[in-house]
Amino acid sequence: MSDILQCSCTCGDAPAGKKRIIFSCSGASNVGELSNAAAVTLTKEGFGSKACTASLAVKTPSVMKKAKDADEIVVIDGCPVACAGQIAENAGVDVDQYIIITKLGIKKTADMDIIEDDLETVVSAAWEGKSLCLEDDEIPEEEISGDAGCTCGGGCGCNSGDENKTGVLTVEWRHVGEDIDSTCKRCSATGNTLTKVLAEIEPLFYEMGIKTEITETVLPDERIDESNIILFNGVPLEDLIEDMTVTKTPCASCACITGDDDVECRAVDYGGELYEAVPAEIIRKAALKALENSGQYRT
Repeated sequence: MSDILQCSCTCGDAPAGKKRIIFSCSGASNVGELSNAAAVTLTKEGFGSKACTASLAVKTPSVMKKAKDADEIVVIDGCPVACAGQIAENAGVDVDQYIIITKLGIKKTADMDIIEDDLETVVSAAWEGKSLCLEDDEIPEEEISGDAGCTCGGGCGCNSGDENKTGVLTVEWRHVGEDIDSTCKRCSATGNTLTKVLAEIEPLFYEMGIKTEITETVLPDERIDESNIILFNGVPLEDLIEDMTVTKTPCASCACITGDDDVECRAVDYGGELYEAVPAEIIRKAALKALENSGQYRT
C-alpha cells in the first residue's frame, strides 16, 4: 500500500464561519506571484481557503465538491488574461468575488518579486469585498493577451459569455480508485501531469476561442483495462500520436486497490521508450492534434 499516492494537504478546507474558496493565478510575473501570495495570506488570516486552480481545470471530484459546498467563490487573477477566471468558467463554477490585480493600479512586470505594499493592496481588496469588472477600453494594451473578457460573475452584469468561444476540446481521464489522490501511482502521475498541461495551455486555447470540457471518470475495478487512459474529443491519446502503442505492465498499487496480486495497468510505448505515466509532451501533442483533426487548429 505504500506506493499509492495519498494527499495529506488541507487545501480548500474552509475555516469556521463563511466558507470561501479562493482560486488564484500563479503566472510567471509579479502579479501572478502576488495572486498566489494573496490567496495564501487570506487563508492564514481566516478570510477563506486557497484551493488548487489546476485541479479545478480538470474538475477533480474533491475540488468540485469543495466549490459546490462553499458559500462564496473568490477568484484572484493577476492580469486581464484571466486564466483563473476562465478555468472557473469552464468548470461551471459561479464566481462571487473577482479581483484582477492590474485593475488595482499594480503594474504587471516580468520579474516575480513581491512588494509588501502591493500584497497588502490585494489582500485589503478581498476583505473590502471589491469585485472588479474587466472593461476592455480601460485595459492598457500591453496587458492584453487575446480577447480577454470579464468573467467576474460578481453581480456586475458583464460576462465573457460562451458566444465568444468558437470550438470545444473535450478531455476525459479514466482511472480506478476514488480520485486523483487515491488512484494507482502511475494513474495519479498521469492525472497530475494532465492537470498541469491543461493549465499551461489554457491561455492558448482562450486566445483561439476554444472551450475545454473536462471529465474525470472513476472506473470500477473490473474495468481496470481502461485505467490510465486519456481521450481528446472522444479519441484515445494513443490514436492521436504516430508510432505509439499500448501495453500493460504489473502495477503494485493497482494490486492494492483491486486486491488482485497479478493485476496489470496500462502503459504506452513511444519512440522506443516505455512510459507507465503519460508524460507532458505527449499529452500536449495529443491535445493539439485533436484540435487539428477537428479543423480548430493548424500547426
